[in-house]
Amino acid sequence: MITLRPSVRRLAVVPLLGLWLPAQACIERAPTPQTFLGPHDYTSQSSDNRLWREGEPGEPLFLSARVLDACSNPIAGAEVRIVHADSQGNFVPGRFRARLETDAEGAFKVVTVLPGYAGGWPRHIHFVITHPAHGRLVTWLFFKNDPAGEMGGEQLALVLEEIPRGDGKAWVAGYEFVLGGGPG
Repeated sequence: MITLRPSVRRLAVVPLLGLWLPAQACIERAPTPQTFLGPHDYTSQSSDNRLWREGEPGEPLFLSARVLDACSNPIAGAEVRIVHADSQGNFVPGRFRARLETDAEGAFKVVTVLPGYAGGWPRHIHFVITHPAHGRLVTWLFFKNDPAGEMGGEQLALVLEEIPRGDGKAWVAGYEFVLGGGPG
């Protein structure tokens, strides 16, 4: 008989040479660190994932993200609220805010602008992610190698890849949010 640790949440068995072995065990990931809300309005009802439009100031940022549980399973139907400053570091009412929902793969995408420096903080984006089975995550993501300093360490760092775009440039980044246990 094979005994598995209590942290194994998902288990399937497959026959292999007459033995029954675990096919896929959960190797738990640490949840994304919580930060704090900040003094911003998160009530946006816009489900438009295009927060930046062609011709607006700033360098476009194409962000692809996934929301996962501690075993790296996608969380479909999670609500994702996003708030960040414009390219000049100003929080403009009604701008650069969205309320999105993750798809069946736990994914969402945002076309936005690389935020400016706001309130003495390095560039960052605020996220509030909720799901009935996984509670609420409040966090900020920063940008790796930001000249104004890095906050949150590797766990909260977006790695930017510069891409040419016409006469200018744009940025691409990806991130995986990991939600903790039960409702919070």
